[in-house]
Amino acid sequence: MLKRLALMDSISANLLNYLKLIAVDLSLPQKKFLKDSVIGLIRCGKPVVCQIARQLPNQRTSFLSRLDRLDAHLTNNDNNFADKINNQLPNIWLPLIKDDTPIILDLSDIAKPLAKKMDYLAMVRDGSDGKLVNGYWLVEMYASVNHKNPLPILLEPFSHRQPCSPGQNPIVLNAVRKIFELTNKRGILTADRGFDSRIMFDDWLDNKIRFVVRLVGNRHLTALYDGLEKIAINASDLADRTKTPISFHKVVRRHDRLMKRICQIGWVKVGLPNRKDELTMIVSRLSGVGSAMMLLTNAVVKNAADARRVFGLYVRRWECEEGMRFLKSQINLEKVRAFSWSAICRLVLLCFVVMQYVVWVAQVYPQICERLVRLGQPLADKVMFLPYRVLGGLTEAINYCCWVHKELLRVRLWKKP
Repeated sequence: MLKRLALMDSISANLLNYLKLIAVDLSLPQKKFLKDSVIGLIRCGKPVVCQIARQLPNQRTSFLSRLDRLDAHLTNNDNNFADKINNQLPNIWLPLIKDDTPIILDLSDIAKPLAKKMDYLAMVRDGSDGKLVNGYWLVEMYASVNHKNPLPILLEPFSHRQPCSPGQNPIVLNAVRKIFELTNKRGILTADRGFDSRIMFDDWLDNKIRFVVRLVGNRHLTALYDGLEKIAINASDLADRTKTPISFHKVVRRHDRLMKRICQIGWVKVGLPNRKDELTMIVSRLSGVGSAMMLLTNAVVKNAADARRVFGLYVRRWECEEGMRFLKSQINLEKVRAFSWSAICRLVLLCFVVMQYVVWVAQVYPQICERLVRLGQPLADKVMFLPYRVLGGLTEAINYCCWVHKELLRVRLWKKP
């Protein structure tokens, strides 16, 4: 039997404690704005200001007054609000990062094909259909704390048309440096094709960041020739000459069917031109697939177990795709509606806070997570990505709290003097 009132007390206290952790340095109006906007966003499920204002727990003021208050906080050009929250958010996820935790790096987009008056609209590639449309780029990073719940640790929008924009590569490199400075070099950076440029490798090697990156194939590496001297060679040509004697199989789900995939891997010691760092290229071949997959890493690879471990780290990179799909389908990140750049960044930050809370609850509080899933009354199919069900139960819980006029959601994030 699900004790609803007890669950309401638990989830209300848990949510308010989470908000208190990240609102330590905020002023009193900013704390109220954070609490109301997060609760309103969870209830309405889209970062639209008028929809959030309608779903605020405190309905004692008029709708227009609530809307004006939210709009004033969103359009404020003071960056202290976002900076103070971003300074406190690492206290949530840093304890979960271990030495071998994959830190997944990816780029996504907010496609706004019909927008014309939003600040700094730039040309982006829509991930849904591959077309070039107006919108904004997103640099995103996730910590794969387990195989089902990627924990978001960074989500920042940027545009090439921003004043004094440094460009995509400097923004990505600054984001990676910031995360690994916080973790004190714990974790292994994992990235897909597109992040295998020389400027990326040089920066990560100089900063002693461990990485596993998939190669496009046209990059040049240095390898030993007849065990005597190093020569420059194309990565795809080297992969064709590399033997893959290690064979294993894995079971994957394709179109609701379980399939066995046979994989063969091998590795070879390589380097980058004009650098002395020792790297390893891992070559993987799947049965029925013509081209080989090439991974470049500076992690230690001495035997077959190390090669399979590095290969497994890259396989977990796919979790970031589920994370962005969750943001776009459940929190409707692409429905951001605001004209000013500061409002757009704050709405993206609120979506990031909501997703981090959902995954954090699923990871740290499994009992509350299980009760939330039951409250959401899901179908009986097997769970593939738990945050979907947790968010559904959380929405039901907060709606129930507001329906019975519980005072817990009206508790302030600060103490009265």
